[in-house]
Parts: sequence; structure tokens; C-alpha cells
Amino acid sequence: MQQIVPRNLISMLALLLCGASCECTWAQTPEKPAAGERNRATQKAPAAQNPAVPQKLPPIEKHSGHLDVGGGKIYYEECGTGASIVLLHDGLMHAVTWDAVWEPLCRKYHVVRYDRRGYGRSDAPKAQFSPTDDLQKLLAHVNVQQAVVAGNSSGASLAIDFALANPENVEGLFLIGPVVNGKEVSQSFIDRARKNNEPLESGDVKAAAENWSNDPYIIGERHDGTRKKLRETLIDNPQNLKHTGEFEAPHEKPSVSRLSEIHVPTLILVGELDISDVHAHAGAIEEGIAGAQRDVIINSGHLVQLEQSEIVVEKLSHFVDLQERKSVDVPAETLRGYVGQYHSPDGVVMVGFENSHLTLQMPGQAAFPLFAETPTRFFVKVSDLEIGFTKTAAGKVTQATIYQDGGELKAPRDDAPASER
Repeated sequence: MQQIVPRNLISMLALLLCGASCECTWAQTPEKPAAGERNRATQKAPAAQNPAVPQKLPPIEKHSGHLDVGGGKIYYEECGTGASIVLLHDGLMHAVTWDAVWEPLCRKYHVVRYDRRGYGRSDAPKAQFSPTDDLQKLLAHVNVQQAVVAGNSSGASLAIDFALANPENVEGLFLIGPVVNGKEVSQSFIDRARKNNEPLESGDVKAAAENWSNDPYIIGERHDGTRKKLRETLIDNPQNLKHTGEFEAPHEKPSVSRLSEIHVPTLILVGELDISDVHAHAGAIEEGIAGAQRDVIINSGHLVQLEQSEIVVEKLSHFVDLQERKSVDVPAETLRGYVGQYHSPDGVVMVGFENSHLTLQMPGQAAFPLFAETPTRFFVKVSDLEIGFTKTAAGKVTQATIYQDGGELKAPRDDAPASER
């Protein structure tokens, strides 16, 4: 039997959450460099001119403090300059879950992270509050108008809620091991959380921390450093284990039923070893948000940002850079002229028009929104795929060319005569 996640368990259970097919698979063992998407993988760093003298990186501008959000204060940190990223932690750890990606991201972007109420260095809630309101107040405080919102587990759930409540502030969603409010979970999922937390009934924080750090769904094999960090963090911050979410304002409507209202680029990462409930939630999010893409990370559990930080840095950086890519306005009449079926060697490619955007649907994939680089060439914001259209002198569209990984795939339009292709 399946159940809806209760409000007082969502923060903890969100962590536990292998199912639907995925578009990309990433692999990395702890001792090897991160593998890249679609065989893009191992890129060697340029050799230093003098290996004996390590190059010093310039200092990163950082700031931290506590922000009064009404009824309590939350601890936050920000660093760097450039495009903005906000990092939302999972339901076991607090903002330190992002430690391994913090410095690399800070060198290129303006990055914000914080401890949600009841976690880490933030005050525990004593009355009902809205987590989305807290996030909005923090972004206003650090002068962020729009950001890529990245979240892990219950942090991903908050990212989705924030995109629904404040779409104007969200440039894109980067979700790791996500769960979504209102989506069912299995009884075994709930029982597992209760068993891991059972030592807390006798006040044994260390035993509960040991249970969670040894949970095979949370951390994959041979990630011993990650396991140690999780255990020590929980022992030092027992309040994280005791957080119930009881003071979080209830949703007026389940977020899972509103996913179609989200119209921003969305990339989902799921650890191969994560529990099946998380894979099911990720699949629901992928299906519900138009153009969302889901990737599986090999030999990772739930805390991918700690287990395989290099992959997260590479994929998140690439995702942010795609959001910063500028597009041009193309008249709707011109866009509608591209709508139709195009026949490629791999099958039928569908070009549609929805929400003022062209959409591209490759064989066996969901439809992706397209953004115009020129009036005849378009790109997506979740991968390197691009598409260009060929016209006759009279302006008739005869062919589409798909560009990806340095290759080209030509797809004549269904109604184009052979002589015009």
C-alpha cells in the first residue's frame, strides 16, 4: 500500500526516497575523475608551467550572517560574483552538505546557501512559517532578483514550491534526488526512516547517526569520506535528526498536481543507488515539468553533491551557463512556420509551438522548449542540442538539422519535395 507523505515526516523522509528510463547516465568511482555526459567525460586540466610551484588562486569574496525572517533567524552564506545560484540542503544535513561544491562554484558564480529553520546554525521554529517566504526574504536581502535554484531531497521539494510561488525569481531548477509534495511513498520507505531514527527514542543520537550514515540508499559504496562527514555532522547537530516540519505552513494544493505550471529549464540528477521512491518522484517531476531532463549518477546514493561533487559542479556549471545564453525574439508567425514533422534516420522529429516557444521532440523523448539564437537556429537550455532550419528562397521550410556533440542529423520536412531538401 502506498501513502501520501505526512507533513511531519516530509523533511526526514524526503531523504530516503530504481525506476523509469533516463536520458543520460553518469559514472564515477570515488578515486577517478568525473565522467562526462554523452562521452564528453574526462577532461585533463592544463599542465602547470612549473609543477613544483603550485599556482595560487585569488581569494574569493565571502560573507555570512544571520537574517531575521520573522519569528527567528536563519544562518546564511554568500560568495562570488556572476550569475546567481541558491543551494537548498537536504533533510539530514544543513548547508554543509554543499561544502565540496562551494569553493569551485564560488570562483565562477554568485552562490548563496543557508540553513533552513531548525537545522544547523539557524533558529528552530516556534510557530507556523512558510519556507518559501524565508527563501524569498533571503534572496531579497542578498539582492538576487533571479537565480538557478538547486536543491537536494527536501531541498529540491522546496525548490519546486518556490518556483510555483515565485516564478519570476527562478531562472532554472537543478534537482538532486528530488521529492515533491503530494507524491505517494511506499510503506517500506516510511518504515525505514522510523527504524533509522529509533535510537532517538532513548536519546542515542550517535546510534541514529550511525544508522543514517550506513544506509546504503543514502551513500554509495567506497564513499567512506562522505559517510564519515554525514555521521559527524549528525552527531554535532542532533537537531537535524529531530526536525519534524510540523511548523511548516501546509500546501493549499499538492505540488505534484501543479508541476505543469512550472515553465523553467529543469535538470534532475538521481543516484543510481537511491531508494525506488526517489526514482519514482524524479520520474513524476520529469513527466510533469515540460522539457525536464533526468540523469542517473552511477555509484551514488542520495547525497550526490557529497559523493561525487565533481559531477555536480560540472553539470550545475554547464546548466547555469546555458541559462545565461542570450536568446532573440522571433515573431510568432515565423515560429509557427517551423511547426511540423521532420524525418531523421532515427525517426520522426516533432516541432511544435507552445507558450510562445517552439518545442522539439526527438524520438522517444519528451518535448523541450526551444530558444532562438537567430531566426533560423535554436537551442535548448538543458543540454548542448541545437536545431537549425533550412528555407527556400521563397521562405518555405524544407529541412531541419540537429546539432549535438559535434555531429549533424539532417531531417527533411514531411511535406517538402525531394528537390527542395
